[in-house]
Amino acid sequence: MNNTNYTRVAVVSGGTGYLGSAIARALAEQGMSVALLYNTTLPEEVRAIRASLPGNSHNAYRCDVSNGEEVQKTIELVEKEMGGVFACVHSAGTSPQRKTLLNSSSREIEEAFTVHGIGGFNFLSVCAKTLQAHKRGVLIGITTAGVVLPEATHSLGGYIPAKYALQGMLTMLKEELRGSHVRVYSVAPGFMEGGMNKDIPKA
Repeated sequence: MNNTNYTRVAVVSGGTGYLGSAIARALAEQGMSVALLYNTTLPEEVRAIRASLPGNSHNAYRCDVSNGEEVQKTIELVEKEMGGVFACVHSAGTSPQRKTLLNSSSREIEEAFTVHGIGGFNFLSVCAKTLQAHKRGVLIGITTAGVVLPEATHSLGGYIPAKYALQGMLTMLKEELRGSHVRVYSVAPGFMEGGMNKDIPKA
């Protein structure tokens, strides 16, 4: 593998989503080659998002992050086709449910934790081991302001609890990767128009 590629390849889970595509664009503008991971986005939308990124060294890979084996194979394919990964950003997620936790069903909680919790673990753990083997890299998880600012916490079904789980994993990975030259960050954005909040009236 060509070590000179380590600082050029970034993998973004949920890379074709509202936030993920914006992250991918920012990374591409910094000169990185971006691997867009997606699951349910239509092929024509994937092609359009990939084509919109600055540069021409980007790829898109269909990957269900809730499937650990699929994540492992996808990251291996990214490295085979694009070079050694340097940055991994987990932005895949589900839309918040506009209801209280007490009024949520176990099925709704399971759906939230499948992507944010189990999916987060699958993606972050595979990427962490990959970066650890390279002895360099950056691991980033997108959480929410609700996990760091109690006043920003609102009833969104299982969304906030699942994000707490993701935050907990990032905290543990930061400790476990200490001394490995792999940096771990949690990014907790506040309310954003569009994307997962597109169902909320602008007023």
